[in-house]
Amino acid sequence: MANVDFTVGKKLGIATKPPCDDTGGQDKSEEPVTTETAYEVDGISPEVAIAIGATPEEAAVFAAYSGSELPPEVEKLTGGS
Repeated sequence: MANVDFTVGKKLGIATKPPCDDTGGQDKSEEPVTTETAYEVDGISPEVAIAIGATPEEAAVFAAYSGSELPPEVEKLTGGS
């Protein structure tokens, strides 16, 4: 999630990012799996959202949800948009 205000919490561990496959036809060997540090997002359960980045300053928020609406605590980060 881009352009959201949040505070990075404590370090959770390592997050693994699989290669991009947004077009469904990429060669799996084109882009390697990468790892970065996962952090808590202050005020939000890690079951709902985490921040991932090389450093806390570079971290971006990633939310896990099903359906078409963000969880309310994540919606607050986006300013309701």
